[in-house]
Amino acid sequence: HTLTYMYLGTERSTVNQVSIRPDEPNSSPVYTETRTSFDKVHIVPRNALKNGLSYLAKVRVQLDNGTWTEWSAEIEFMCLTKPNFYFEQIGNSKYVYTNEMMLSVLYAQEQSEKVETYQFILQDYNHVNIQEYPVRIPTADDPFRFSEHIKGLQKGKLYYAIVRVTTKHGMVWESQGKEFVPQYVIPTLNSVVQPELNEDEGQIQVHAFLKQILGTPAKPYIPNRATDSDYHYDYWSPSGQTDAHYVIIPKDNPLMFTRLGMAKSSDFIAKLWCAGVDNGLFLQFSTKTDEKNPTGTGVQINFVKHDDYITMEKSFGRVKSRARSNVVQGLGQQPFYLYIKVTEYRVQMIIEKIGYGG
Repeated sequence: HTLTYMYLGTERSTVNQVSIRPDEPNSSPVYTETRTSFDKVHIVPRNALKNGLSYLAKVRVQLDNGTWTEWSAEIEFMCLTKPNFYFEQIGNSKYVYTNEMMLSVLYAQEQSEKVETYQFILQDYNHVNIQEYPVRIPTADDPFRFSEHIKGLQKGKLYYAIVRVTTKHGMVWESQGKEFVPQYVIPTLNSVVQPELNEDEGQIQVHAFLKQILGTPAKPYIPNRATDSDYHYDYWSPSGQTDAHYVIIPKDNPLMFTRLGMAKSSDFIAKLWCAGVDNGLFLQFSTKTDEKNPTGTGVQINFVKHDDYITMEKSFGRVKSRARSNVVQGLGQQPFYLYIKVTEYRVQMIIEKIGYGG
């Protein structure tokens, strides 16, 4: 550390001496060193002092005639370890999967130096400040986690995130610029429906081939079925509806998306065409915890139909959130579109009533 001092004497001086002792009564110096410098500075070498301890320092200078001035008044200071900053959403990867996020940083400092204020700074690829967010005060419940709502990120663009803190002892620390690139995606499905007439039974067999454009596969999950495949769906159209142009997904054979990473997608919109829906639970989204347990206990989102609206309940562990769609008078069992929008961890629903054949 470089100690800077002022010398107000009239005689020239190029030699200084610094003495540092622990901040305790009648303590002995742990560092005394004489240095020659044309500038009024004294550089204390690394490891000369210990982090986490308070010290008292004083300085004096030697005049050209070889005599020393009186010691200065002692100043108090504390040695602190440089803190570490960990960006939770970015981690060791430089990619994020949303165009807006609640960016949070974990602050770790060996002596638990209290942070009075923090401020986030967003920079472009040239390290030029794009936005300086307001100076904030850490929460009492979580004083070492700092958060800021970052939005308006452009896909594929390189950014740097910086957080600057001020501690109770007046120290100002600034993290290194953490680089990241938004790579958010909106899942899109492409489907080909092929009807096949079965003359013996007087029914039409519908083959639906579903393919995830982004490369993450969609597949029908059928428990204990050896012929389960990645892209092939096989269903019967309703009896008597030879011109049906839609695929029915029964409860015992749900459509499942694997490795889609929806928790990392922002502004994801699902559009569902529904008809003849009774009141009660009619749709359920769930995430599996691993490949060997496809019906695992991940995030569960249940959609319940009422007379004129739909409610949603999202569960993850002990945490539950609920939302309600718009109200559509006389909805009943009429056909409708259900738009489901997921922005980070919030779910919104909009019902749009349509006529048959819409």
